[in-house]
Parts: sequence; structure tokens; C-alpha cells
Amino acid sequence: MTRNHVPKLLKLAGPMILSSSAITLMQIIDAIVLSRYSNESVAAMGPSSLAVILFQGFLFGTAGYAGTFVAHSHGRGDSTEVFKSAWLGIQTALFSGVLALVVAWPIAQLFLFAGHEPEVAHDEKIYFLICMAGSFFPVLCSSLAGWLSGTGKTVTVFKVTFISFVANALLAWGLVLGEWGMPRMGIAGAAVATVSAQMVAALLYTALFIKSGGFADPVVRRFDKLEYRRFLSLAMPFGFRISGELAAWTLFLVIVGRLGTVELAASSIAFRINGAAFFPALGLGQAAGILVGYARGSGNDDEVPAIAWQSLAVCEIWMLAMAFVFATASAPLVSVFAGSGTESQQIIETGSLVMKFVAIYCLLDAANVVIGCVLASAGETLWIARAFFIASCLFMMLLWLVDRLYPGLLLEWTLATVFVLVTALVWSFRFHTGAWRKVQLLRKPESSVSDS
Repeated sequence: MTRNHVPKLLKLAGPMILSSSAITLMQIIDAIVLSRYSNESVAAMGPSSLAVILFQGFLFGTAGYAGTFVAHSHGRGDSTEVFKSAWLGIQTALFSGVLALVVAWPIAQLFLFAGHEPEVAHDEKIYFLICMAGSFFPVLCSSLAGWLSGTGKTVTVFKVTFISFVANALLAWGLVLGEWGMPRMGIAGAAVATVSAQMVAALLYTALFIKSGGFADPVVRRFDKLEYRRFLSLAMPFGFRISGELAAWTLFLVIVGRLGTVELAASSIAFRINGAAFFPALGLGQAAGILVGYARGSGNDDEVPAIAWQSLAVCEIWMLAMAFVFATASAPLVSVFAGSGTESQQIIETGSLVMKFVAIYCLLDAANVVIGCVLASAGETLWIARAFFIASCLFMMLLWLVDRLYPGLLLEWTLATVFVLVTALVWSFRFHTGAWRKVQLLRKPESSVSDS
């Protein structure tokens, strides 16, 4: 008899959905506060914040994969391995923090050669430099949030995220605009507020980890070179996949931007609106990944297909509802972000057309998110990274040809939708083959090794 995993899925997913959405709300609040400071700062935050996410995406994707090891260990019932797995993420955060400090300044100088207005380029450089220099904090948050999520404490993750969200909002208002006796720092204040809020979250997570006994046993803190190398062999492809996906869609927007300002604005707005569908789906996918970790860690691989398909069904119901809203209320949704300039009506009309594509591809994206999370939690990170690299390269090549030979918004968005369809089919087929059953994240328990 097939077990019903939906109640447990929803219990885990609720806090994770709220946590994922809070990150988007932070960016929206920063943009709103900066709009009261200067238009140049608002313009600068777009590319600089995206660049930060591109670089940090790899780092916190790699560190956060420790949560998958934690879930497997928790499913096995091995508390010592739970803490050892958490320390794999903490060690990655330490290395990442040093690496980010080293590369922050030289990479920030590249904004000066992007061809933007001097004031905008200066603001881009400052925002990127401050956020990158503080990369240790979000990466540490990712690893310790993975520890909590992997042990089922997703409500705690949401609480910490909410506190950091409030801290970011208050600090941004004070530091950007010079309120409450704070210095008026503009975009630098937004960056400092972001890093400070991430530091608050990191301190809270660390306190919880210490309280739970994560620092008490020197054995679990010890750096195991062989185990860490094995962890990186699975975690780094996961991090690369996150950065690679961000890069692919960034390049897509760059190419669409060659069609004109209206097309770029409409497409950018469509991506922002799609976040309302994507982040809840991501929370569901992450929750499914935790359940898969529990099942595989406890040796119940036969439960994984039911977890995957039931989670996908729930996600598709959500995406179907959002697709209906996107298709029937596209103009009002786009008008919220279109402003009141001379091109606003054109942006609304073009954005309404683009939202029809978004309605289609968000239905397809459910499989990308859920099955992708399930495969990653099962340990198929290297295969996913390779497959996505090949698919995205083909996508970029075809997009470049379209841009050179038959440039047009409809054709380019059609190609993007087909790309989402193809990857969804590939992930689903890979999962159906059962190849993930051959991947083992954890070492066999010592008792099992000695018995053999």
C-alpha cells in the first residue's frame, strides 16, 4: 500500500515557503528604500545584486548541501553523523568566507568597465564589494539552516529568517536615508544593512547549534580530509547548478534586452511576478528533498518514488492556480511594476503577452523544481550539473542564433519555454530510471563494516 506523504510534506514545506519568500521581500524593500534616495542607486542595485547572487549562489549552494547529508543521517537515526554533516557545511562556510574576501575587490572593479554611467558604476562596485566581503555570513546561514531543516526544524529556520528580515528592513531605512541618527550612506547603507542582517541570522543559528551540543564533541568538529573531499564531490556540482541556472537566465535577459527597453522591462517584470509561483514551489521541493533524505537514510528507498510523485502533484496544483492567475490577470499584475512613464502602456501590453508564456512554463517548472530537488537529495548532483550544463549551452547557442537571424520577443520566449520543457522531461526520465538508487551519500555504519 502506498503511503501518503502529503501531510508531512506540507508541514515541512510551510515554513520553508515563507523563508524563501522572505529573501525576495528583502530585495523589494531595499529597492523601495533606495528609490527614495536616488534613481542611480536603484539602477545600480539590479546588476550588482544579481552579480552577488551569482557568486554567492555557488558558495551557499555548496555549503547548504550539508543539509542533505544531515537529512540522511537523521533518517538513519545517527545523531553523531548529524553533527558531523553539519560541520561539513560550517567548514565550507569558513573556506568560502576567506575566498570571497580575496576575490571581492578585483571582481568589483569590473563594474567600472561595464559601460554604465560613472555614478551607477560606482554604486554597483560599492554594493557588490560590501556584500561579497560579507559572504561568510549567508554561507554559514545556509549550512546551519540546512542542519535545522535536515532534522525537521523548519519552523525555527523561518523564525530566524523573519528576524533577519526585520533587521534588514530597519537597518536599510536608517542607513540608506540617514534616519534615526544613522549616517546617510545610500546604496552602501543597503549593502551594510543586508550583511548586518545576515550576520544577525548567522549568530542566531550558531547559538542554536551550540545549545544543541554541536560544539561539545571534538570528534564531530575534526576536519576529515577524505570525507570532506567526498562531500565536495557531491556538493560542488549542486552549487554550480544553482549558479549556472542563474547565469543562463541572466544571459537570456541580456539577449532579450537587445530587442529594446520595453521588451527588457516587460521580461524583467514577468520574472519578478513569477517569483510568487516559484518560491512556494521551491519550498515544496526542498521539503520533498528532506523526506527523500529521511527515506534513503533509513534504508527505505522504495518510499522515494511515492514522495516524488505526490510532491509533484501538490506542486502542480499550486502552479496550475498561479498559471490561471498569470493568464487571466496579466495586465493588472504587470501594471503594478510598470510605473507611469511614457512607455508604461507599451510595457503593460508587452508584459501581458510575456505572462502567457510564464503561465505555460510555470506548469512545466514544477517538475524542474520538485524532481530536481529529489534527485539532488538522492545524491545525483553531478549528473544534474552535467545535464543542465549541456542543456543550457544548447539553449544559449539557439538563443544566440535566433538573436542574430530572427530576433523577436515571441520566438525568444518560445525557446525559453521549450528549454524549461526539455529539462523537466530529462529530470523526470532520469528519476524514472532509478539510477539514483546506486548513489550512497553516507558511509556505511561502522558496525556494518565490521560485520562484513
